[in-house]
Amino acid sequence: MLRFIIPCALFALPLLAQAENLHLSDLKSQNAVQLTADELKQLMPGAKVAHHSDAGSLRRWTNEADGKFVASSDVHRDPGWVGKTKSSGGRGTWHIGDNATYCVAIEWPGRSENWCRYIFKAGDKYYGVKSLVDGAGIASEIQISR
Repeated sequence: MLRFIIPCALFALPLLAQAENLHLSDLKSQNAVQLTADELKQLMPGAKVAHHSDAGSLRRWTNEADGKFVASSDVHRDPGWVGKTKSSGGRGTWHIGDNATYCVAIEWPGRSENWCRYIFKAGDKYYGVKSLVDGAGIASEIQISR
């Protein structure tokens, strides 16, 4: 029985993490403010970032002024990595796009990750969205601190 419960629980963790996400339409209804490229250029250098992958892994890094960072991940929450390791590290780069997006590229062992997000601030929290057009698009929390 335990052999059945554990895999089911591991599969459900990312789904629970995603269930907490807001949508772009939620951010707009809360009067969240989209950050401009200039605001992102002020906020992001030196910022400590924590973000959950779509699969549920928590990744952390600090944006260096030169556009690089070293990331760590608790990949044991990511079903694709189950049984392989409990944590992982990767080297990455970040930049602010001309369209006011925060863009990240990370080389993890065995895979690459590339994404850009429009950043919104709602209260004291930050959220990233892929598109400004899709109101149903997921708005994932991105923890940004100094």
